[in-house]
Amino acid sequence: MSMFSSFDKDLKKADGCLHKAADMFFHPIGEDVFHKWDTKHPAFPGPKLTKVTLECKDPPPPPPPPPKKEEKKCECVCVPCVPCCPPPPPPPPPPPPPPPPKVEKCVCVPCVPCVPCCPPPPPPPPPPPPPPPPPPPPKVECHPCCCPPVVIHHHHCCPPACPPPPPPPPPEPTCWRIYPCFKVIDKCKVEETEWHPMMKDYTAEKVWQLHVYLPDVGKDKVMVDICDGTVVVHGEGIFHTHCGMWPGHVEHCCDCTRKEPTPFVKQFKLPDKCKLKEAFVEFEKEVMVVRILRG
Repeated sequence: MSMFSSFDKDLKKADGCLHKAADMFFHPIGEDVFHKWDTKHPAFPGPKLTKVTLECKDPPPPPPPPPKKEEKKCECVCVPCVPCCPPPPPPPPPPPPPPPPKVEKCVCVPCVPCVPCCPPPPPPPPPPPPPPPPPPPPKVECHPCCCPPVVIHHHHCCPPACPPPPPPPPPEPTCWRIYPCFKVIDKCKVEETEWHPMMKDYTAEKVWQLHVYLPDVGKDKVMVDICDGTVVVHGEGIFHTHCGMWPGHVEHCCDCTRKEPTPFVKQFKLPDKCKLKEAFVEFEKEVMVVRILRG
């Protein structure tokens, strides 16, 4: 074997410089100082490398084929399946077809007249005639003014009787007393007396008032009524005979003994829109006040 058997490779590693290739060849150890010794000279070009094709008379044998992997065959063993439930019963066989109907042949037999051996029974007797209807009752004629009409009702076919209508409500009272108590009174004729205590009425937009001056008069001696839109004040007042005669008499209170109880009646026509059921009467300190609201 020649020492330059690997010359081409060494020259290629030395970048084509013969000096470097010689240093690397003679000093192959990499730790050697002269392995890559710098000669400080330009690279000496070596011969141009050419590709040489070597032909061998005996070609190398082909590489052996890779070993084939043995495939392990899985041997499956079939185990019969054991059912957990009993198998369903087989379906019932279909019913056999019905036999064809038998056709009976009609055999005509000639009719033989029947000869009775006994005579026929007699016919039944006719039913008796129905009894005659009863004669109608004798008709009694009477005058309508003395005999009321007779009406026959069949209760199984008549509808139930309706209840009687309620009685009509009583009429609204037109006369009632508002003093000393509130109650309904009968209507009566009013006649004013020549003398009466001093009275004065006042009419406003929302109220009507009447003031009556009654000195020395008890509260149970005077009454106030409302009748057909009129206020009537009546009762018993005190007249002082020694102090003057009416109509210029003025009611007053004094210690004289000539006090005559005198009856009186006085009426006042009420204005429109008075609420008669909301009348109010007050009698305090010898003065009576009648107050009625207006709406």
